[in-house]
Amino acid sequence: MSEILTALAGNVLSWFVSQFFPFLMPRLLPQIAQEDTTTITATNNGTTQESTSNHQQTQCVAIGRPGGSEQLRVITLKPGVVTCGYNIPNHPPPFTTTSSSSLDNNKIPSDCVILKNEAFSVNYADCCIRWGLYESANRFVGWPICPGFDVAGIVETVGGSGDKNDNDFKKGDRVFGCTLFGAYSSKVLVPKVQLKKIPAGLTTQQAAALPAVSLTALYALFLAGQYGNQFRLSNRAILIHSAAGGVGMSFLRVVVLFETRRFVVMR
Repeated sequence: MSEILTALAGNVLSWFVSQFFPFLMPRLLPQIAQEDTTTITATNNGTTQESTSNHQQTQCVAIGRPGGSEQLRVITLKPGVVTCGYNIPNHPPPFTTTSSSSLDNNKIPSDCVILKNEAFSVNYADCCIRWGLYESANRFVGWPICPGFDVAGIVETVGGSGDKNDNDFKKGDRVFGCTLFGAYSSKVLVPKVQLKKIPAGLTTQQAAALPAVSLTALYALFLAGQYGNQFRLSNRAILIHSAAGGVGMSFLRVVVLFETRRFVVMR
């Protein structure tokens, strides 16, 4: 209950300030230690141009506290810093650090890759994260947070000594998969086991739309005893409470794929 009340208070405060005192919003948005606020000055034909970053640095969406869309802020991270999920040792989320254990000089975990992210999906869970009502986000990440689970793009750097395994990749591979938060970013540190190569015929955008909703649907079927090692559904009825969202539509795809005829969609 305390978490709900805290989230509610944060949302009300964020809305009130954005509606009636918008000039105070910068004060309401917390400063982020990994954000690059320096200014790069370049001269072009005698004209001075200023930029806050270069194209090699990571850009991501950061949320500083519970609230509405006004809390979404696109920031540029310091050189060598990328976003990451909460299951990578020595790299607490939502950003890798700038210490000696950071990604400078390609010092990344042997079981991970740096993904140049080209597409991510927007799920209802991401809205819950922004509201402050997503339990695992509050427990494992906190504030600030970079939302998002689904990623798809090109492997930029591979960790480790090059030993091959079933989940190994090389630079330039087109891959898709999941990160445990941190997907709204141009570069993400992701464990290899959470990625797969994009099948031929799928665009990067299509691949990014698949992981979270599909895995949620399959896991729900597994918990219900409808999905097992044989990749077959038993001949039992399946009740889908609306197929209007990504998970519901994924249920229908699974039902059609495995030719299960007994299902009901409740709208």
